[in-house]
Amino acid sequence: MKKIIFSLLLTMSAVNTAIAVEGNVDAGEAKAAMCGACHGAAGISPSPTYPNLAGQQSAYIVKQLSDFKSGARTDMMMAPMAANLSEQDMADLAAFFSSQKRVSAQAAASDNSSAPAAVSSGSVDIVTSTPAKAIYAGDVKAGQEKSAMCASCHGADGNSPIAIYPKLAGQSASYVAKQLADFKSGERVDPVMVGMVAALSEQDMNDLAAYFAVQIPTAGQAEGSDIGHKLYFGGDANKGITACVACHGVKGKGMAQAGFPALAGQNADYLKKQIASFREGSRGNDRSSMMRNIAIKLSDSDIDELVNYMSSIK
Repeated sequence: MKKIIFSLLLTMSAVNTAIAVEGNVDAGEAKAAMCGACHGAAGISPSPTYPNLAGQQSAYIVKQLSDFKSGARTDMMMAPMAANLSEQDMADLAAFFSSQKRVSAQAAASDNSSAPAAVSSGSVDIVTSTPAKAIYAGDVKAGQEKSAMCASCHGADGNSPIAIYPKLAGQSASYVAKQLADFKSGERVDPVMVGMVAALSEQDMNDLAAYFAVQIPTAGQAEGSDIGHKLYFGGDANKGITACVACHGVKGKGMAQAGFPALAGQNADYLKKQIASFREGSRGNDRSSMMRNIAIKLSDSDIDELVNYMSSIK
């Protein structure tokens, strides 16, 4: 009998240890952005292959995250996600998801009568109006006016004609605004961009982000790659490389809510430089080091094949 009681006490102690750190729901909501691509913004997964986390027990979520981090539970997608999470991060995420309802009450509404209008400018169509106030923090028209300083590198409509610079057309507003803020704060370093963002206010950044988000991206010029396609959709279990599709989507459109960028049709030279920068650590503004944890496992050949595929996605 004493042995049974002692075993129960040990079990209870282990459970209490697992949830010893008290989680904060608000902090967990902010951190959950990186989880949204697979598990949904509120923990209701949009994919049948990923679990719903809404309403799940906090202690269970914490234990699974801890096990992914320690390697006690293996998954090539979750391992890099959990690698840099602290006990507090895990507790906060668990608090947030456990507080969510199991059935999503969110409903998407659309109004076809408020579709963006476009005007012709040479060979491209530039969007100048949109129901932006209902969608973006910034103003599209104001963003167009402010974007003149961006045109020489990124193109008037965000489709950069220079291979080493990124296309901004069609990129999510949240991602563009974050990159501008990171350039200004120094979290992301670039000798050209640091001068460009120095005088930008938060509103300027939101306006520019809104403008570029509603532009239409042009097709990429890469020929594609079967090897890159395989890496993008399946990763490489032997190397511990996570499939890109989990965060960047089947069609390479990214996950706006989670802050994951669109890659489809992006300039291949730019993609190559960014992945290499994550690999060597000279770029480090990714959430929880997710890209750095993946990129460090990629060979030069892997990167070449991946960017050739991603840039070719229509």
